[in-house]
Amino acid sequence: MRIKISSLVVLLLTVLTFGCTDRTVRTFTANVPVYESLETWRSKSITMEAPRSLQNPGRIYVYGNLLLVNEYMKGLHFFDNSQPSSPVNLGFLPVQASADIAVRENTLYLDSYKDLLSFDITDPRNPVLKDRATEVFDYVAYENFAYLDGFNRNYPIANVDPSKGIVVGWKVGEYTSDDMYNGGEMVTVTPMNNFGGGTGNGRTTNQSTVGIAASTAKFALEDHYLYAINNWQLSTFDVATGINHLNDVDLNWSGFPETVFPAEGRLFIGTTMGMLIFNLSNPSSPTYLSQYDHGTGCDPVVVQGDKAFLTLSTGRPCTGAGVNVLEVLDISNINAPRLMYTYNMTNPRGLGVSNNSLFLCDGPDGLKVFDKTDLSAIEVNMTAQFPGIVANDVIPVGTKLIMTGPAGIYQYDCSDLRNITQLSLIPVQL
Repeated sequence: MRIKISSLVVLLLTVLTFGCTDRTVRTFTANVPVYESLETWRSKSITMEAPRSLQNPGRIYVYGNLLLVNEYMKGLHFFDNSQPSSPVNLGFLPVQASADIAVRENTLYLDSYKDLLSFDITDPRNPVLKDRATEVFDYVAYENFAYLDGFNRNYPIANVDPSKGIVVGWKVGEYTSDDMYNGGEMVTVTPMNNFGGGTGNGRTTNQSTVGIAASTAKFALEDHYLYAINNWQLSTFDVATGINHLNDVDLNWSGFPETVFPAEGRLFIGTTMGMLIFNLSNPSSPTYLSQYDHGTGCDPVVVQGDKAFLTLSTGRPCTGAGVNVLEVLDISNINAPRLMYTYNMTNPRGLGVSNNSLFLCDGPDGLKVFDKTDLSAIEVNMTAQFPGIVANDVIPVGTKLIMTGPAGIYQYDCSDLRNITQLSLIPVQL
């Protein structure tokens, strides 16, 4: 009996000793999350605040004479854009953890954490919350938390514990971490620098019904259906009356889905590895049609007629192939998209088409405007360039053009494509 007990003691000591060597507890200064329960957060009223300056503009959207600019993760700026040469800041709608915008019949749709909100904007100076669909999005945005108030980029980020509620901000403080749980890692924050969203780029819309936005939408509207890219899913909502969450379709077989563009009764979804095409013959339940595969890269897509235009670029988390190109696809056979032409670019991002013009944001090379009448010679038919501006995305609206970049929101008069003139700049003010 004495031998058996001694053996057991030795075994326990061995397990404890080796177990302890795998775990190191450390205390350090970090960004510690400030939590709030979902119930408390959802119970708060959301009302228009006084105008504030742009700091980190995200997606942009045009609805009639309204220009809407997302302040990434914080809310929405409203501008009266009746005179693009002098837009008037109407106010700021604080909606936390928001990034995507869509408007239909004076109803504004915004995401917020796991929820989808709708506002009546008949009076744009006084948006009124109409509806909230809860738990419709799978909100996974660890790196995006760094855009909330109080974050200090000089310190690592503490682990986020979803069981404690949602993260509404940060405070710098002492944090104790067990390395076994990978706590206290530094977060590299890449500025959003606006990647636009929405519908209408390259298509004809009734602005009194549906708004217009840029090329890298995660929201798209067709009739009374709202489609949303949410991590690895395509979510469908019937918004005829209120918000009715209909279904989700998994998109986990062809890269990470980034953008959605509606055209010709279909959805064109840009992913990090290709372009997916879904049929909207039954708009309440999109069905897969076909896809076009390409090297890994960020992939905004716009469509005009039987042609699709997409860009692939390096320098952001979704890239890997090291290519910076514009691709032109023939989609006349919708079941078999075919690459027609590839053009080398510097760092292409958002793009837009209007009539025979292609507007392309080429990162540090600025805005480039091409005559695309001859698709085989787009590269040599550049009619204008603005190289002194870092360009991220565009919305062509008639003879006007709205462009976003890290310095702010630019507006241009494009009535003469060989003499494009800048009308205004809404600057970023840190």
